[in-house]
This record gives sequence, C-alpha cells and structure tokens, in this order.
Amino acid sequence: MPPRTADPVQFEFRRAMLHLGRALLRRCPNCGAPGLFRRWLWMRRSCPRCHLILDRGEPDYFLGGYVVNFVTAEFTIAFGALLAVVATWPTVPWNAIKWGLLLLMIPAPLVTYPFAKLVWLAIDLTLRPVTWADLEGHGENRPTGFSD
Repeated sequence: MPPRTADPVQFEFRRAMLHLGRALLRRCPNCGAPGLFRRWLWMRRSCPRCHLILDRGEPDYFLGGYVVNFVTAEFTIAFGALLAVVATWPTVPWNAIKWGLLLLMIPAPLVTYPFAKLVWLAIDLTLRPVTWADLEGHGENRPTGFSD
C-alpha cells in the first residue's frame, strides 16, 4: 500500500482552529505574524512575514468579512439584550435597555471589524490553501519552509 499523502484541499479541523486562533489574536492566519494593521481599521496590503496578500486578489473579497462583522455585531447586540432582560427580570427597564443597545450599535461593528476581516481570511485559507499567486510578488518573496 503506497504512503498516504496529505491533500491540501481536504478540510483539516486542526489547521482550521490554528487559522481561527491566530485571526482572533489579530495575527496573520497563515504564519502568525503580528502587525497586519496600520491602525485599528486600516489593514496592510500583505503580511510583513509571509507576504500573503490579505485580500486574496478578488475585488469583492471582503464581502465575506463584512458578513462576519455584521453577524458578530448583531449577535453582540442580541446577546446584550438577552443578558440585560435576564439580569433584571421581572422588572425589566425597557427604556434603559433600548437606549443602551442603541449606544452599543455604533461601537460594536467598529470593535469587531479587524477581527472579522481576519476571521474571514482564516476561513478562506482553510478552504483554499495558499498558492504562490497569493504571495506578494507572486512568489518572489518566497518564505522559508513553504512548499507547493
């Protein structure tokens, strides 16, 4: 029986969790390097260590990041409402909850934005592994230890 080789397209739970964990720490999901953001909301073009192009070369790439950000912000607001109702039951201060949630609506998407972009990149890297075309310079900046 020939030795079994790893299929790079096959889903691996461990690799997916590694990518997701790095993304939640605001690090490159591919190599774990910090410094992907110039400021809280401004992402660099590529990773400073592995040179992965962070938008993966598609004009509408971060629509997925937008969806992750939108869903995360909405769940944050919904969970906040549920928590407030449960904590104050049976005399729920509906007006205070309403105004508190309205105030939470503005910062929630801004706080989750960089994480959402990197979570989407982590999901994409898990389902579509890195190729030489995904690296800045199309492979001219070949990182050590990377193989096709």
